[in-house]
Amino acid sequence: MCSNVSWCINKSEFSSRFGQLVSMEDNKLDDISKQILRNRYINLVNAMEVASKRSSFWYSSFNVMTTTGSIIVPALLSIQDRTFQPNATDQDQVNHENGIYWATWGISLMVTLSNALLRLFSLDKTYITRKIKSNHLKSEGWLFLELAGDYSNYDSHQSGFIHFCNQIEKIKTEQIIEEYTFESSMSTTPSYVNSPEVNSPEVNSPEVNSNRRNINLTEL
Repeated sequence: MCSNVSWCINKSEFSSRFGQLVSMEDNKLDDISKQILRNRYINLVNAMEVASKRSSFWYSSFNVMTTTGSIIVPALLSIQDRTFQPNATDQDQVNHENGIYWATWGISLMVTLSNALLRLFSLDKTYITRKIKSNHLKSEGWLFLELAGDYSNYDSHQSGFIHFCNQIEKIKTEQIIEEYTFESSMSTTPSYVNSPEVNSPEVNSPEVNSNRRNINLTEL
């Protein structure tokens, strides 16, 4: 019904900038990896961006109608018995009351339908989920190109490419699960820093345990 162009007004320049960086020879990516980035990752980001703008439009529209209508209905009911003419006849009073009645009925129906559609399609949850995952995908792409975060452990883009593919597919799967079920995803932010696990050898090393004992003795 609505073309992608209508939902991509003021579209970000992420696709063009990322595509230019992928095409550079300095990243040492092979042709197949570059093709996967263009055909899968960039298209996935574009689709998520379009879906995010679409859900944002409907969520904002229904919210505005619900809020505005909820304010107008009590205002109309308060002037139902008062006409706009100082010397109104009985017929004018009847016409005024009928006009206010049907206007109130129409606006109340609009408010009810807008609120029902918001709840039926969970537009608030859908809008937030798509917006977060869209930004998550973009951040993961920049981390990959910068060899930052989880990718700082790799010597080149090609060596970290499989991990990047796993990450973007995981993000897409989490988005689908959150949008169509009541479950929450395990991860909602990009892996900016590799924090050591609680049970990792680094955390449980003798030096760390010794420091912990010294801190406890100092506190005593």
